[in-house]
Amino acid sequence: MENPAFDFPATISNENGPTGEDGAGSSSASLAFPNNNRFRKISRDTVPHIDNYRTTTGNNSNEMSITRPTLRELYNPTEINAAAQESFEEASPDVVNQGNFTHHKFGWIEGVLIRNMMSIWGVMLFLRLSWVVGQAGIGETLVIIAISTFITLVTALSMSAISTNGEIGGGGTYFVISRILGPEFGGSIGIIFTIANILDCALNVVGFSQAVQDMMFEYGGVIIVDGATNDIRIIGTATLIFICSICGLGAKYETKMKDAMFIVMLISLSNFIVGSIMGPTSESEEARGFIGYSIDLLNENWGPSYTITGGQMQNFISVFSVYFPASIGILAGANVSGDLKNPNKAIPKGTILAIIICSISYAGVAIICAATVTRAATGIVEDLQNGTNLYCNETHSCNYGLYYDYQAMALVSAYAPLNYVGCFAATLSSALSDFFSCPALLEVIAADKLYPYWMIGFLGKGYGATKQPLRAYACTFILALAFVLIAELDMIALLISNFFLATFALMNFSTFHVSLIKPVGWRPTFKYYNTWLSLLTGILSIASMMLISIPIAMITIGVVIFFYFVVLYRSPEVNWGSSTQAQTYRIALNSIQQLVHIEEHAKNYRPQILVLTGLPNTRPALVDFAYLICKNNSLMICGHVVKERLTHETRSKLQNKAYRYLRFTKIKGYFSITDNTDLHTGVTAMLSLSGVGKVKPNILMMGYKNDWATCDRNSLEQYVLTIHTGFEMNVAVTILRLKEGLDCTEILADVDDMILKATNKKIKEKKDTPAGNAATVETTVEVIASTAAIIQSKIKSTKEGGVMTKNKKKDSEMEQNLAFRDTAGKPLPKSVLNNIIIFQRKQKKNTIDVWWLSDDGGLTLLLPVIINNRTNWAATKLRIFCTACGLNELEKNQRGMAILLSKFRIDYSDLVIITDADEAPKEKTKKWFDNILQPALQSGTNGPLLTKEELEAFQYKTDRHLRLRELLLDHSSDSNLVVMTLPITRKGDFSAPLYMAWLEALTANMPPFMLVRGNQTSVLTFYS
Repeated sequence: MENPAFDFPATISNENGPTGEDGAGSSSASLAFPNNNRFRKISRDTVPHIDNYRTTTGNNSNEMSITRPTLRELYNPTEINAAAQESFEEASPDVVNQGNFTHHKFGWIEGVLIRNMMSIWGVMLFLRLSWVVGQAGIGETLVIIAISTFITLVTALSMSAISTNGEIGGGGTYFVISRILGPEFGGSIGIIFTIANILDCALNVVGFSQAVQDMMFEYGGVIIVDGATNDIRIIGTATLIFICSICGLGAKYETKMKDAMFIVMLISLSNFIVGSIMGPTSESEEARGFIGYSIDLLNENWGPSYTITGGQMQNFISVFSVYFPASIGILAGANVSGDLKNPNKAIPKGTILAIIICSISYAGVAIICAATVTRAATGIVEDLQNGTNLYCNETHSCNYGLYYDYQAMALVSAYAPLNYVGCFAATLSSALSDFFSCPALLEVIAADKLYPYWMIGFLGKGYGATKQPLRAYACTFILALAFVLIAELDMIALLISNFFLATFALMNFSTFHVSLIKPVGWRPTFKYYNTWLSLLTGILSIASMMLISIPIAMITIGVVIFFYFVVLYRSPEVNWGSSTQAQTYRIALNSIQQLVHIEEHAKNYRPQILVLTGLPNTRPALVDFAYLICKNNSLMICGHVVKERLTHETRSKLQNKAYRYLRFTKIKGYFSITDNTDLHTGVTAMLSLSGVGKVKPNILMMGYKNDWATCDRNSLEQYVLTIHTGFEMNVAVTILRLKEGLDCTEILADVDDMILKATNKKIKEKKDTPAGNAATVETTVEVIASTAAIIQSKIKSTKEGGVMTKNKKKDSEMEQNLAFRDTAGKPLPKSVLNNIIIFQRKQKKNTIDVWWLSDDGGLTLLLPVIINNRTNWAATKLRIFCTACGLNELEKNQRGMAILLSKFRIDYSDLVIITDADEAPKEKTKKWFDNILQPALQSGTNGPLLTKEELEAFQYKTDRHLRLRELLLDHSSDSNLVVMTLPITRKGDFSAPLYMAWLEALTANMPPFMLVRGNQTSVLTFYS
């Protein structure tokens, strides 16, 4: 039998000609699609293809390519409409156009290896390595190099693991960390890393300026202003302008310049090695401390000999902080990940090889300096001839040697000017890499819209045909210039060390976290990393930050925390599949599994509510009331039972609509829908299947059925059967009634229309508006970050239009008026609006009356206590009403109840014991009850809902409820909320209409009224 899922009747061509009858031979088959008949003549099923797994946007990983058919299109192809074909056909030209776009990309050598090596071979190699050797000695210098190499190498291994676990977009380090740890940490480290790169750029510009200043003085005695910091500032400013101009031309020219400088660097290092072998060529060089290779000198320079430099006594930590910026260039290649041909392979290979080569070169240069140059020398030829050029004291000062001469490498080189040229190449190359990466980072961060438009977003605006982020370039230039004007190399090095160590710490923690959680999607092709080694390196990085400078470390951590909370507060709508999401799922799963094996205890009881709201926006007061109990406390599920059978698409639309409303109202709840069933069967299914383990509903909350006397008999029976369902499934049942009713379908416009309208506006602006196009982006695009923010943005727009609100109360009122409107789109009358938001408002100083008539386990008392603890209800007082058998039992019952409430630690304002609950009701009350029963006694299609015989049979119960009504009217008619024990329904004893008549007697024309019946299990305890 043929498989219809793989039935391809289209034309098949063989590029290599026909094959033999046995089917042997190599052939390539292709499908020929006839015009307009592709959906009819071939299956919609597709073969696996890479395009099917690409996302359509960068932020939402769930938006897949349209080339793969949906499941519905496969199993029910007759419902495929013309719109699907049109969208399929219209998508093709876009794909072709995207494929024709070309962009210059770099390989791993040019894009990563050379770029990283040039960044590592920076200012520290030429201007500070010799000083490090002089202070720490060759032994501790090698330890410093080893520690730095260990941190950077393990960081590179961690980065390699992450970068080979899927495609990498632009943004390099920021992209990697943000997609692993989520937008909060990713956004904060993106800012930190940008500042660190700007600092590194300034460091290299200052180093370049210092080298130029030294060369000018050495070979011409030229001084611009003072031969000190002001000269460095002038040269640095001019250099920064030159660097900005080169970077503005694009990555292609910047990379070509780096390639040329790389050759110069190799020549310069070769010149240094040759010079060390040649030894001193004049007495002047020897007088400055360059004596050639000497074992004795190497032994002398082996140990540390720390001195005072810049007014500070040096030690291992201070020298390490000066050297460490030499290692930070390992991320230069990753920073331009968007310009690499294959970043997954280029970044690991180029970065690790660059670290190994550069670490060896640093160690080699350090050993050569220690073996050929003394720590101190006077530089005077006469002292050399007298043999006193190495003796330094207060009267015989030394200005040369490893301690004092930052140009010791030039002294050793065969041709000193070539060393200066190498220093220029190294510093300019590193500065170029850093400066070029910063605008790209800012552009990517701005495009992700993690921060407000005024803070970061406006920097991402592109100009010209190539969409250059000129604002980001200007911001980078201004910040870099500010650091250049410091003109102190060691101070900048101290700042930069902490910022990069913070970046390295989070990079290693990212790898540790994702490899520890092990989400299903964690499958890096780079295997040479270790989970615990990454953690160790992350801890070592943090420890190094603290050792270098505690104040600067605190500032760095403070900056990270500040930007973290900015993103956390904004809660941007991004879904990057981060490891924190995987951890949240794992923790939740483990916690639920642990709860399954823990026996429930009254102290840990939580009211977990299944509230029958239908679509939540149709009964907002019922949703608000349930959330009043569950907020930050327990589970709330909004249930919707639909009689008709729903398709998957319809079900999804209803679920999305419900969750949009819940998010709009900032309610943390869930939505469950069941279809093709009646009410009580659907509720049974929900109670059985909703939740997991112990996290499942234990309370069924319903709205009161106001039309019970006039509705059809089946509808009423279903309602009462639903109450029975709750009792049968051993869950508590609560019923809420408002005078005006709960169903707002006929008086309230669908707020979802406004939400969708704003969302569609956002999508359109995303497509049509360049990033950061106008000042209104914040109030039109950013507002949709959450549905509640839509209303806030409209309030903001109103304020900017000149209508200023005076306080938060008026802001809240404006939110409600914008959210809730009548079916014609007009504002609701204030009285109607107040009824809808009754449980959102701050309550007046009145009472919550609790009529605890039967011991149901304490739920009748617990729920009002929870409500009373809410901020908006804190001003209300609890009044407890109980019944006694007679006057003789009054004092005893009152004392016992007071003791019980005291042991439960419940604050109440009054305790009332009712002694006359068994008295007969008044004739007035009976007449009122008879009037409300008249519709139910009328003959309908299937006869009357109620019969006089049944009324007479249960007259004693009716009288009891009517008497309770009289007591309720006497004591609780002005309360904020009345809570009463729900009368139990003995199945089969009496009809649904009679039961509803009793509930009507209790609740009619009363304040908000909640009937509660626990499941007879204790939810309160006085044991510790």
